[in-house]
Amino acid sequence: MNVRIAENQPEYETLPAYYNKEEGSMTFCFELDPDELEQVGKTGKIYLKQLTFGRPMNPIAGTCLKEDLIINTKS
Repeated sequence: MNVRIAENQPEYETLPAYYNKEEGSMTFCFELDPDELEQVGKTGKIYLKQLTFGRPMNPIAGTCLKEDLIINTKS
């Protein structure tokens, strides 16, 4: 995490994120509590809402593996 989205905005929850300036991307990690894990186990579903404010939808990607989204460019 190197940024906090919506910090000090009471209408939203603060969302920690990793901002990659070179790629122009934001990566978020959502940690599920035991009840949420149980629900996902039962349904196999997770819902995600993205506010677009009437503008075109931006691409999104999802995975269970951080390495799929955050590629270490330093060798």
